[in-house]
Amino acid sequence: MTYLQLFIVLSLPVTGLCYATLGSIKLNLAQRLRLDEAKVGGLISAFGFMVGPIILLCGALSDAYGRKPIWMTGSLLVFLSFVMFALARSYAAAVLATVFLATGWTAMINVANPVMAGAFKDPYTGTNLGDALFGAGAFLCPLLVELLRRRFGFTKAMSAVALLALLPFFMALGLNLGGGELKGDLRKAFEGFSNLLNDKTVWLLGLTLMCWVVIESGTAGWATTLVRQAAPADEAPERSDRIAARALSAFWLCFMASRLLTAWAVHGADMPNSDLARITQVMQIVIAVLAVLAMLGLVLARSRKLVIALVVFAGFIAGPFFPNLIGQLFTHLGATDKMAWAGRSVGMIFACASVGWTLLPTAMGFVANRKGLRRAFVLPAACGALIIVLILITRISV
Repeated sequence: MTYLQLFIVLSLPVTGLCYATLGSIKLNLAQRLRLDEAKVGGLISAFGFMVGPIILLCGALSDAYGRKPIWMTGSLLVFLSFVMFALARSYAAAVLATVFLATGWTAMINVANPVMAGAFKDPYTGTNLGDALFGAGAFLCPLLVELLRRRFGFTKAMSAVALLALLPFFMALGLNLGGGELKGDLRKAFEGFSNLLNDKTVWLLGLTLMCWVVIESGTAGWATTLVRQAAPADEAPERSDRIAARALSAFWLCFMASRLLTAWAVHGADMPNSDLARITQVMQIVIAVLAVLAMLGLVLARSRKLVIALVVFAGFIAGPFFPNLIGQLFTHLGATDKMAWAGRSVGMIFACASVGWTLLPTAMGFVANRKGLRRAFVLPAACGALIIVLILITRISV
């Protein structure tokens, strides 16, 4: 294993932990700050809102100046956000902490995607393996937060997680993470976005991700609430919270496992990237159909066991979707001689995703307040149907 691959193995779980943070601390934060579901949706939307502009900026900066300073700055911002969550005593403070978390995580993700795609023999192996490690961090996050909270209290728990978040910063000190092809010409980096704006494949992949994040973040963000609402009326709140946290961890465990399985299958297939792109598109259509059924199942489910089963199933089918989409992006960039646009390309599709992250969680929160949380899952089900159409258009147009 090279040091770069070791860096991915140790650092990617921290990015997954960051992504799962809001879902993991949501119940405790809501109780401490007396937040309703609309305000919780507002936190998730604040996270998504920051992703778009920040990742576009980070894409340009990484292509102009290199990825290492972007990664290290992001690591420090994540550390600061956890400290702020530990000290938050108002909704405004929680929003500010969320903004810092989103900014730091976005900077790290912009760097992580091209790095892991190039660290292995093909981008599909690299992204599925790297994103499986991402899923490992997301899986551990609710368990770790709940364990530390029960032992030391919420403030000390978040402070301990903040120290863990510094690991990627120190891991990057001795590495060259690439980027910087434009040798400091930031103006040229921003001008290069015009080439990507005319690339319909990048647009289609971005729109697909925009719809997909609603399904993934909606399930992860409200899984604990869904499970807790389905608990028996006479059950102790501590037990309900513990079962809800375990259900969310099971979601992320299956999420990680399906990515590892996909990475193993792709690595063993030893196929050209163009063939892998076509196969993974078919796979994504199947995933989207199953996701629609899972979201509609959450609308109708009443039993806690069934709710947990659907959440876990959603985690398993969701795992390979994003890394395969990133693999398709880098296959396209390689085929069209646009690898120098790697940072900005990742920025473009994540900017599209941020629209979904921003608008739909807020909409789900408002529907949840008026019609109940289960009915809010009609929205991600509709997004799943739109994904199928977008993938079919991509297959026809490429």
